[in-house]
Amino acid sequence: MSDNSQRSAARDWRWLMMVIVFSYASLVFVIPMLKITSAKQLLQGFGVAALDYPMMDLRGVAVWCDAAKEGKNPATVPTWIHLPGESNPHPNFLMNYSPQVLLLGKLGLSESTIVKWGIGLSLLYGVSLWILCGPCSFPRAMLWALLICSPASVLVVERGNLDLLLFALLVGALLLRKHPWAEALMILAGAALKFFPFASFCAPWKEEKSGGRAATLAATLIFIIYLIALYSHLASIMGSLSGQFQSAFGCTTIADLLSHDGVLSGARKECFYIVSKVTALIGLGSCFLAGRYRTRSGGYAKVPERSWHAFFLAAPIMLGLFVLGPQMDYKWIFFLFMVPAGLDLIHSSCETEAIAAKAWFVCMALYSWWTFFSDEGSLRNALLKQGMMWIVMLLSTFLAGALWNRRISEKCPEN
Repeated sequence: MSDNSQRSAARDWRWLMMVIVFSYASLVFVIPMLKITSAKQLLQGFGVAALDYPMMDLRGVAVWCDAAKEGKNPATVPTWIHLPGESNPHPNFLMNYSPQVLLLGKLGLSESTIVKWGIGLSLLYGVSLWILCGPCSFPRAMLWALLICSPASVLVVERGNLDLLLFALLVGALLLRKHPWAEALMILAGAALKFFPFASFCAPWKEEKSGGRAATLAATLIFIIYLIALYSHLASIMGSLSGQFQSAFGCTTIADLLSHDGVLSGARKECFYIVSKVTALIGLGSCFLAGRYRTRSGGYAKVPERSWHAFFLAAPIMLGLFVLGPQMDYKWIFFLFMVPAGLDLIHSSCETEAIAAKAWFVCMALYSWWTFFSDEGSLRNALLKQGMMWIVMLLSTFLAGALWNRRISEKCPEN
């Protein structure tokens, strides 16, 4: 056992992945200190849609927390962000998160602790990635480094978005998958901050044994009660990204792009919205059924349970967000949960499955690096980028169908 463990450790190239990632981060910190260029210009050179000041999303949340400590309601009272080196404060958005985000203020988040929290969330993201990818070979380590250093992934760190925290919570849920009630608590914690992690309950629900379904049903009841209590806030929360089209994806984003370019307006735009959502639902549903029934005969290489679970912690999230509407590109990071299963499917003896997995990887990686090769300044480039995401989502649903069926095949070999 000792020799096997040593050989396994020798084959683990995660350290190289982390060296590449931290080298990238060091480059972003060191070059601006040498006055060669600013961090914003450097990141934009790498294709990241960086703003004038880093961690702007986290700054906004910190200001809400400070306002709440003063007895103000940041969902109704305007707040202001104080940026370093500027005398005049900048207006902040009204709070468009769940009120539970204000609990972060009790944990020390404030405008004076922005840098500490930003570094802490970034390190938490790094640790989560280390756990998620697991021991890997040299080629896989290089692939992970390519994806992690992509503009879409770096964007979430640059903005200091709380999706970093949600990512870590879902990795925690993955680690606790053998304990469904503990896993349910991790997912619920994420859903309390932003609603979309609730879709991750698809994974424990499919675990028919060990209380997975009971935990999911109990969590669903709690979440429904929670939504009822937040009813007055739902409109502002759900509509916070309405009309977003830059550095964003979603089935209706094409309509927003065309509207911004003057091609669509008024009733035509609303009609396009409806057609986009209906097309997305029909297309995704068809691909799921195609994946499920194309591989129903079984007999293909098994997908490790951990990879399967990770896939279904994230796939429902990404597909649901795509159908709901415009989402910022940094939510791309949840595709990383689907990578281990995708790598396993590449070696499937089912040719259709293997081709779909390879195409998914290529398109998913191209989307994440799109802004490195082409900006979103022209309508053509922006539409091509959205078309790429449509392909990624359709292939994701096909793989979801194949994996869902694979799980059944493993439990019922006679099928």
